[in-house]
Amino acid sequence: MELLIIEAGRRSVGLVRFLKKGGAVFFQGDKRKSLDDDTSLSALLQDLAVEEAGGCKVFLSLDAEQIFFRELHLPISDRRKQREVLPLELKGETAIDVEKLIFDALPLGGGKVMAIWAVEADLTEKIASLREAGLEPQVVGSSLFHWQQLIPESVGDAAVALSDGFSLAVYCQRKPLLFRSLVDGNFLEEIARTLVLLEAGKGVQVERVLLHGSAATSAQDSQTGRIVFTQLPVSGALAEAFPCDSMAVENAGAWALATESLRGEPINFRQGKIAYTAGRDRLKKKLRLTAILAAVFLVLLLVETGLRYYFVRTDLSSLDASIHQIYREVFPNRTKAVDEVAEVKSEIRNLGGATASQEILQALNGVAKAKTDDILAIYEAEVDSGQILLKGDARSFNAANNFKSRLDPLFAAAKMDEVKSRPDGSVTFTFRGTLQEGEK
Repeated sequence: MELLIIEAGRRSVGLVRFLKKGGAVFFQGDKRKSLDDDTSLSALLQDLAVEEAGGCKVFLSLDAEQIFFRELHLPISDRRKQREVLPLELKGETAIDVEKLIFDALPLGGGKVMAIWAVEADLTEKIASLREAGLEPQVVGSSLFHWQQLIPESVGDAAVALSDGFSLAVYCQRKPLLFRSLVDGNFLEEIARTLVLLEAGKGVQVERVLLHGSAATSAQDSQTGRIVFTQLPVSGALAEAFPCDSMAVENAGAWALATESLRGEPINFRQGKIAYTAGRDRLKKKLRLTAILAAVFLVLLLVETGLRYYFVRTDLSSLDASIHQIYREVFPNRTKAVDEVAEVKSEIRNLGGATASQEILQALNGVAKAKTDDILAIYEAEVDSGQILLKGDARSFNAANNFKSRLDPLFAAAKMDEVKSRPDGSVTFTFRGTLQEGEK
């Protein structure tokens, strides 16, 4: 993902591009143009924006001259709640009605917060110019409030000041202590006076000022009183992000804002009425297409279900007509049918039962004819599921076997299970036979 930082300065406008990779940002290039009286911001941005907009997250960094800030005691740690409370805290204390201002907050620690605000009309105008140039920013703030990213490790917790010639930030123990906008002119003397007043008011002594941006090139290492002005040392992540030290010093402010966007939540005035909605609008368009496709799919599904229901109803109607016709053929004398299907099934069962009984009677009749005087008695006959069981007495083993031989033609399968002799020479037998297919 690429980040595009637009630096709207007093005398120039710059576009600095970074590549986000592995939790860090790396410099990709920059463009800068002077802002003359005859050149509008919109025209200058359109000239700079060629081949810059595609696929970038855009940040607008305002000059401190266009922003107002004040230190307040506010024992609330949540930034969202701080933004909501600040208009109430500052009501009646600003030159413009708070309803026409956009607020953000920077926690300072110790129950203190830096209240930061800008005029909504000015922000709206700048956002419109950028949108016209195809560079609508998602974040509108200022890199000034994130210069703590530039403090070298070698400074430790000592008080240090940073300046780009137009703004000043003072940190003590790496926490923000003072922010201010510098007037055009000899910024070195103005910084020196500010630091003297800071020492007198808060007892914080700053002896070193680190310069970056245009200040680093316009003012070489110098000293005003006991305050030493030096170029910002390039080391650590700052050195890794740029191909050379001069580019790092020139674009250090933009790098600080890009880095803050990865590690924290930068100051952002795009809230309330001027909140960024382009991404949400694009998502709505995508969801709208998805919703249309889903609606078409649902309509097709309903149509298919309706057709299936129609065909099933048609088949059922045809089946009912066929059953009614069969019923009339089977029962021509019945004028009123209660349940045609049940009546036909019942009649089929009755017919099947009568046929089966007839076949069983024929089989038993064959058994009676096969019985001769050698068979003394058949005292048990059982028919179940096409099987017939006969138990009886015979004069001898041969008589029982001959009886089986006479029964073989009557059954599909026949066998004499048990033949037991008695003291008088007679035998008892058990015969099992399977009715033939036509007799079941």
